Amino acid sequence: MISAMKRLALSIFLFFMALTTLLGFSVGERRVQEQPFDSEKELGKVDFSKALAPNQLEWVNRATLSLLTVGSGDPLYAWFGHSALIIGQPSGGEVMYDYGVFDTDQKNFYLNFAQGRMYYSVWESAAPWRIEEALQQKRDVKLIELDLSPEAKLATIRFLQNNAKAENSTYLYHFYNDNCATRIRDILNAATGGDFRRWAEAQPTSTSFRQFVQRYMSHSPVVFWALDFLQGRNIDRPLNRYEEMFLPGSLHQAVLDYSPSLVAQQNILLDTSGSGVRFTAHAKSVNHDWAYALSGIVLALTLFMLGKRYRRTTSLLYALLLLALAILGSVLLFMMSFSDMDMTWFNENIVVVNPLLFIGMVSAFRSAFANRKRRTMDAKPMQGGVLARKTFQAMFALCIALVVAKGLLPSILIQDNLKVILLLMPIALSGAAFHGWGDRKKL
Repeated sequence: MISAMKRLALSIFLFFMALTTLLGFSVGERRVQEQPFDSEKELGKVDFSKALAPNQLEWVNRATLSLLTVGSGDPLYAWFGHSALIIGQPSGGEVMYDYGVFDTDQKNFYLNFAQGRMYYSVWESAAPWRIEEALQQKRDVKLIELDLSPEAKLATIRFLQNNAKAENSTYLYHFYNDNCATRIRDILNAATGGDFRRWAEAQPTSTSFRQFVQRYMSHSPVVFWALDFLQGRNIDRPLNRYEEMFLPGSLHQAVLDYSPSLVAQQNILLDTSGSGVRFTAHAKSVNHDWAYALSGIVLALTLFMLGKRYRRTTSLLYALLLLALAILGSVLLFMMSFSDMDMTWFNENIVVVNPLLFIGMVSAFRSAFANRKRRTMDAKPMQGGVLARKTFQAMFALCIALVVAKGLLPSILIQDNLKVILLLMPIALSGAAFHGWGDRKKL
């Protein structure tokens, strides 16, 4: 009877594993929430070549419009830097307009965030104290005074002032497609009559969103691995230089490189490179797959060797590992199924890490706290925890299958997730061995 129950449980496990595998490739696109203030659409309504009256021309010739680029900061959301536009008024005042401002006290903020509906704002504030704040935080601070025609400059200033009104200030943020840098990029493109975009799109790169992000996150491999795990194939296509400007640093460099030049003058207020204040983003793409593979091997060997002496403790560690992965898989499944974060859709990682790992976690916990009389105290593989063993076996087999499938179907399985697979594969193998894989004794 017990064997029949075990076979039934295993059959159910494999069925839901197959179902979850299908889910990894069947989540369809959903209707994303309507953009409250569509920047590109509204920019299309602005005439950047409208002739100016004499008084307007006098005022705008005395005003300045500058791009501010702030380097990486310490909180996670500040790792990628920040962009803003600053209007220098003839009266001497300086007003900053920056996108990507969020308020955690906003109604349903966390629920909206979980669903990928991040309602951020453009903020109009006094520039001097904002710049001073960045300087005190020891972040890079760079200013480029833009050389636009008087007509384009005034139209841009008016657009910013209109955008900052309460009824227009909220927009639907997207980390890659609609953020503090891309909104300014689109404004500069409109102000140049579309030439900025034509120039940038003519320069393809071999780098994807994922690879650009890794440059800024390789100093924190655990955080990067977790966030990288949650993102699917949508961020793995090569970009052109216009798309690359989702990063403030890339926007800054593109403005410097653009011809005809947009630059009237450049002023570097603080450059922290080489000072060791904080991490420095890599100038070129980096690949640390080998490091994650090595980490997986070291962790797997450590757990397995530890298990030869401390059976119960090691079983608890494997249970906690499955718990962490099951939670991460549950978050991924929720985001794929119910979130508007399109970067999480069609994620191959759901095949290997998903809520079904909770089954193995429970089995591992039960094995750890089983009656001592039922557990030998020698160095033999851990008896009990059948479903824990099956879970680790399934994880290992699915890792192998996914690697093989990616080799056979490289144009379909394009997700750059080897770092995920290479970290989990040796851990899954050690977990299966620890719980009795290969042991011939009848359980």
